[in-house]
Amino acid sequence: MPRRSAMAVTVRPATSDDVEPLLRVKAQAWREAYGGLLPAAHLDAVDAGVPEQVPGWAALVGSDRELWVADDGGRLLGMALAGPRRSQGGGLPDLELMALYVLAEAYGTGLGALLLDAVVGKRPAVLRVLAENPRAVAFYAKHGFAPEGGPEPMTGPWAGLHEQLMVRRG
Repeated sequence: MPRRSAMAVTVRPATSDDVEPLLRVKAQAWREAYGGLLPAAHLDAVDAGVPEQVPGWAALVGSDRELWVADDGGRLLGMALAGPRRSQGGGLPDLELMALYVLAEAYGTGLGALLLDAVVGKRPAVLRVLAENPRAVAFYAKHGFAPEGGPEPMTGPWAGLHEQLMVRRG
């Protein structure tokens, strides 16, 4: 697989050794992006649950999914995951961006765009984004994704928030 780099950071396919660190990056990115929106107890549970998630995420390495990381000399700053869309039908693209997280310290550096390009490229795709995260919504719109339908209410610790389907067509 090709390697992409920006600054001193390399965007590359994840290895099995990256799985726990990338899950920790994902958990920290949630805390940074959603800290004012989600209960602290939920974010603490996400942090504590990382070890339990490792086997499932390790199975994604080398699978039909694209799992990439932004690596700054051995320290991960971001991660992205894409693959076949989880729910088929509806005339939507078959590719889904399932996760893209960059630490706040890397906002505005272009790492998010490099990760998006690594796992999705310019292909048609779908994604779901927290409607209350205007930075993320704007990022995806800049990369050709448009809202499809209206925001849908979420449940559980996400109650009171909304998920927006966004689509980039050919």
